[in-house]
Formats: sequence, structure tokens, C-alpha cells
Amino acid sequence: MELNTQGELTKGLRLLGGLTWLDAKQKSAYLAAADGKRVIGVPKVQATLGTEWDVPGVPGLALDGRVAYTGSSYADATNTLKVPGWTRLDAGARYLTEVQGKLLTLRLRVDNVANKKYWASSGGYPDNGYLMVGAPRSFNLSASIDF
Repeated sequence: MELNTQGELTKGLRLLGGLTWLDAKQKSAYLAAADGKRVIGVPKVQATLGTEWDVPGVPGLALDGRVAYTGSSYADATNTLKVPGWTRLDAGARYLTEVQGKLLTLRLRVDNVANKKYWASSGGYPDNGYLMVGAPRSFNLSASIDF
């Protein structure tokens, strides 16, 4: 089941969010011991909530934040290697301005603000699984221009 929401709560404050519940179980699995167990790398719950706020008195400037949550999952078919769930916070700013009649967008993002260590994902198949490390705190600066 998946629930999503988006919209403007008040003038200048936007919200975007989603919540997913998954009940992925193995059937007729390669290993008999895996039948009825959760599928490798598939959490029961995932959720994201993001917001964007237009800063009053500073035309073109918006601040944003996002919280992402992924529940625990398994890294093996028989569900003996449990990968813990994680929560990550991201934040950013966007500035829109005009340069010589062209719209210029400047963005600054900080992903994983708390520099949390986590396993971003697990996957594979019965005898060959993997874990992927989550990215450390990352800073991104970008500019784009419409022409």
C-alpha cells in the first residue's frame, strides 16, 4: 500500500510526502528454508516527508528539508542477516533570479546533514547478496539557466 501527499499548506509553504508498506514474501524459493521469508533488501516500511518554504522578504529564496526513513530489511534469503533501518535528514536552499532576461536558478543541498552511517540498501539473490553503504554528508552546489 502506498500513500502520497503534496500541496501548499499555506502561501509559500509546500509539503510532499509518501509512505509505503510492503509485504514481500518469497514463494517457491530457490531454498526451501526461504519460503515465506521476506524478500532480500525489501523493507516493510519506507517514508519520506519534505517541505519547501519561501523566505518572506527575500524574493526568489526558498529553503527546503527532507526526512527519509527506510525500515529494516534482510541481506539473505533465509532472513538471518538483518540490516537495520535508518533515517536521514537532507536540507537545501534555492534562489531564483534573472540575469540578462534569463531565469537563473542557484541550488545548495546538504544530504545526510547528521553524517549518519547506514546501509543504504541490500539486495542480491540467495547465494550472492550485497550491502551498499549510505553516502556521507554531501554538499552540492548547482546553477542552471533557462534560455
